Amino acid sequence: MLSLHHDKPLSLHEMIRVAFGEAISLDEGTAALLDERRAQIVSYIQNTSQPSYGFNRGFGHNVDDPVAPERLMELQQNLIRSHACGFGDPSPKEVVRLTMLLRAISLSKGHSGVRSRVVRQLVDFLNHDLTPVVPRFGSVGASGDLAPLSHVALGLIGEGEILYKGETLPAEEALKAAGVKALQLEMKEGLALNNGVQFSNALAILAHDKLSQLLKTSCVTTAISTQVMLGSRTPFSPRIHSLRPHPGALTVASWVDRLMEQAPIHLAHQDYDIDGEIQDPYNIRCAGQILGACKDLLDEAEKTLLIEAHSVTDNPLLVQNEETGLYTDVLSGGNFHGMPLAVKIYSLMQVIGILARLSNMRQARFVDQARNKGLGSDLKWPGMPEDIAATSSSMMIPEYAGAALTNYIWGQCMPNHLMSISTDAGQEDHVSMSAGLGVKVWETLPRLAELLAIELAYGAQAAAIRRDSEHIPSKKDLHTDHQEQVKDECEAHEASVNRALGGGDFHVRFEIKLDYHWKEEQRRLSEPCEAVLREVEAIFPTVTQDRYMSEQLRRLAAVVFEGTIADKAESFGVFEE
Repeated sequence: MLSLHHDKPLSLHEMIRVAFGEAISLDEGTAALLDERRAQIVSYIQNTSQPSYGFNRGFGHNVDDPVAPERLMELQQNLIRSHACGFGDPSPKEVVRLTMLLRAISLSKGHSGVRSRVVRQLVDFLNHDLTPVVPRFGSVGASGDLAPLSHVALGLIGEGEILYKGETLPAEEALKAAGVKALQLEMKEGLALNNGVQFSNALAILAHDKLSQLLKTSCVTTAISTQVMLGSRTPFSPRIHSLRPHPGALTVASWVDRLMEQAPIHLAHQDYDIDGEIQDPYNIRCAGQILGACKDLLDEAEKTLLIEAHSVTDNPLLVQNEETGLYTDVLSGGNFHGMPLAVKIYSLMQVIGILARLSNMRQARFVDQARNKGLGSDLKWPGMPEDIAATSSSMMIPEYAGAALTNYIWGQCMPNHLMSISTDAGQEDHVSMSAGLGVKVWETLPRLAELLAIELAYGAQAAAIRRDSEHIPSKKDLHTDHQEQVKDECEAHEASVNRALGGGDFHVRFEIKLDYHWKEEQRRLSEPCEAVLREVEAIFPTVTQDRYMSEQLRRLAAVVFEGTIADKAESFGVFEE
């Protein structure tokens, strides 16, 4: 079982395991440390009657209002009840579980002045499958995620609603069923529970994990689209990227390069003389640089998320007095502010927007017969009779849907963190809006998965057409001697046509196309990409005639979102760093 320890950090991967149900314990040494420091500060406050924010003073703009000793518990309970003022749909269970874990980690550091009982309550909730119902909206990420964290704390004290074993119940009923007692808040403990941006960070950590998976999926779609579009593998060569060694580009280019390694379809046309193409459009040729920038953004965000996860973020904080050695110095500051997180959460939104546009551009090329290297208009099945082809739309409309999804994602890219709205009668005059960004990223991720699913469907259809085709279309010109011969034949045919029609008004024009014939075994993609295509085709079969596709595309998007596509490619070891 994972354990909370005041100086032994958890990894993001371990945190995510707890978010999805793994149990955790509180280290007994850490529990003893918390209780010892709690006793120190309680004794200090009682013996000195020192005015201390959070302990014996009001909150927010009530900071100057003293609170009588007999009203201190009421102060903490009222804080939680009044601040639990969220709106919108309940947050996903895993988000709330991770929020509780992150709050427990922060409190376990020993600088918040709470009893070990408070941390144990969070641990008990995690281990007994008690998940407070937390509305998604209401935080401005300033004095922390006040509303969401207050909804969490409301459940801890036996109020509000709790999701227990799949059923939403009144908190009192859920606690009774689980055999867990409600927490009685004491001095400063309510404030310690709702100061910090753990809700924002929970959303960011889970979104980062999912987006890292979708970046790998985008590398897979890049490799598939490059191969079926008869593109070059050269732009992903380490010999190129080593000359501009951005870490993300070096890593991602190596992933795509491995995904295309020993691809028969690439080996069949790697000499550009075959199809007459020297350079691919940027959505292929610059994909390593584009996806690499996304990898850099994700890596930078990960560092911030991990720092935040192991930080003490409530206010005030307790630090050691240099003379006594006791943790009785009460310092007020702004560790609860969400701006360090907000800028990194927005970088996740940038990644989504970049990946969306890259996929959208490839989809637009797939349906354009002038640019898709012989795949035909809308990827219509090549064996389709002309009269049926005339009535067929084939894969025209998924590209429309992809454009709509891309536009939606772009609309979500508003930089909330640059648009501070003052709260608390002007006391909180610059806020981060980190939670709103987190919710937006989380809710936008499925749209990106849908976009990548559409590209995979196009890639699978194009691969099927390539397998059915006996040649590679070429732009290579005829030799001059042959051109003269064809010209003579055209002029002779033109004269014959005009004589037959009784006039000289008709001009005969021939279009000469060269086809490079290839063997059946040369038409296959690389081994990892063929394995992915089998997964795709099991859900989205080849389109040989018009059919209802929405349900299949949505099922494919769900598989993409779950990580199945990235996992299939990863089983070939292509994503090793």
